[in-house]
Amino acid sequence: MKLSLPANISKLRKEHAMTQEQLAEALGVTFASVSKWERGVATPELNLIAEMADLFGVSFDAIVGFEVQNGSIIALEERIHQLQREKNYDEAITEAEKALIRYPNDFRIVYRCGELYSVAGMEQNNVAYSKKALSLYNRACMLIKQNEDPEISDIAIRKEMAKIYLALGEYNKGVELLKQNNPCRMNHPLIGQTLASSCDNPDGALPYLSMALLDLTVTHMEIVMGYINVFCKTKDYSNALALVDWALAFYPGLKNPEKRGYMDKNEAILWTVRADILLSLCKKEEAIKSLRQAKKIALRFDEAPNYNAASIRFVSCQTSATAFDDLGDTALIGVDDLIASYEKSELLNLWRIVKDE
Repeated sequence: MKLSLPANISKLRKEHAMTQEQLAEALGVTFASVSKWERGVATPELNLIAEMADLFGVSFDAIVGFEVQNGSIIALEERIHQLQREKNYDEAITEAEKALIRYPNDFRIVYRCGELYSVAGMEQNNVAYSKKALSLYNRACMLIKQNEDPEISDIAIRKEMAKIYLALGEYNKGVELLKQNNPCRMNHPLIGQTLASSCDNPDGALPYLSMALLDLTVTHMEIVMGYINVFCKTKDYSNALALVDWALAFYPGLKNPEKRGYMDKNEAILWTVRADILLSLCKKEEAIKSLRQAKKIALRFDEAPNYNAASIRFVSCQTSATAFDDLGDTALIGVDDLIASYEKSELLNLWRIVKDE
């Protein structure tokens, strides 16, 4: 095992923006002692190494030698995760406890063990496991600077903690934690659901659910257009058509029959996309019908444009939806621009005929 204690002490001290004097003061030793440690002239006692590991938020092994630490931790983390996936919770928890003793300040181990206790606690209805998960997740947040996984963040961990509180019946704690860690309204659906069902607060739930539904309409369109581009670029037109038909089925249920709304613009665009896909499948007559439907919906919206979010069924807020609209000044212009962007003469000619009808 290659030990690199002097280099690691120096590296970690600098990463934490500490001078040798400041580290010495924190540990209750002299400046000369720290200087000797970093030059390899002297070695700190074991209790001081442990104090530095805790101070820097790393494991004991990490401060002694990174090479063996990294390999063993990765293998141990994967072992715990595999046992969790196999639902072999007893063995997984035994391994987790050993890992936490050996690497109490390693983010990967602490986070993985928190996940294990969270899943085991919920599946086995074990309150002690759930509370242990809360403690480990909180510790993981303190060690978050070690994290290298872009899909894990302090906010994501806090959301998992909130779910545990909700599972424990501590609804107010859970909701408050969700509200405190809610960028881009990511927790609005769960907040709304919890307020309505567990907190018996339907009036409080409505604003959260309304904004979540608005965000869903945007996400829906982004996912649909992404899939359609994938299928069209791989010439999988059958799946592209199935996808756009599924997407179009999404709109009727959200339309307020008494109001016209900005979702009509989205729908007109999707009918246009459908026409292009049908032409790729050599279904000219069906493509013409789709263009006619696009025209009909676009003209209906343009007669009385309504960008109020309340035009969507079930949405109770009065927020403007213009922030979500980049489809053109009018619905018909949006269709014109989309068809022009395809640069397909057959589609353009069919659209000219349909527009002149």
